[in-house]
Amino acid sequence: LGELKPSPLNVRKHGDVSGADLIPSIRRKGVQQPLLVRPNCEGFEIVAGQRRFNASKALVEAGEVIDALPCIIIEDGSDAEAIEASAIENMERLPMDEIDEYHAFARLIEEGRTVADIAASFGVSERLVQQRLAISNLHEPILNAYRREEIGAGDIRLLTMATKRVFSHQNRKTEQDEVSSLTKRPGQI
Repeated sequence: LGELKPSPLNVRKHGDVSGADLIPSIRRKGVQQPLLVRPNCEGFEIVAGQRRFNASKALVEAGEVIDALPCIIIEDGSDAEAIEASAIENMERLPMDEIDEYHAFARLIEEGRTVADIAASFGVSERLVQQRLAISNLHEPILNAYRREEIGAGDIRLLTMATKRVFSHQNRKTEQDEVSSLTKRPGQI
């Protein structure tokens, strides 16, 4: 366990990363699904499996014995490959929210992937990838309202249909007024 560190490239940034819900099954059966790791200067960084790692670490800190965790070592390739592996596993296990998906897809675009490449890698439509990338047009207060669950995923999808220019010029309210008006009528825009 001492050689493993969470990767800063892990795409799950929000939600429960403690893995507390995994502790009972790990206590009884151990970690059944290997972690994906890649070498770094301090040992290995966890590309996928941070929740399993955190749950195992909590058990060790509580005095239980875990000798080793099953790991699959992936090549020390590009960050894009690590981001892609992390996103694929996270989407299969516990769905990521739209904003985490946006950040993962945006990082892959920065690393040179195309919308078509991303869609093919994740088994989703190009339209869904474009919708997630459109989240970059939303103002930070709106994203924060989503994180606080004051507005829902449907609201986010509707808001991404407006460009920054249209959203800013057609609605002369302050950003806080925009969020307040959304939160007074959750699910309605």
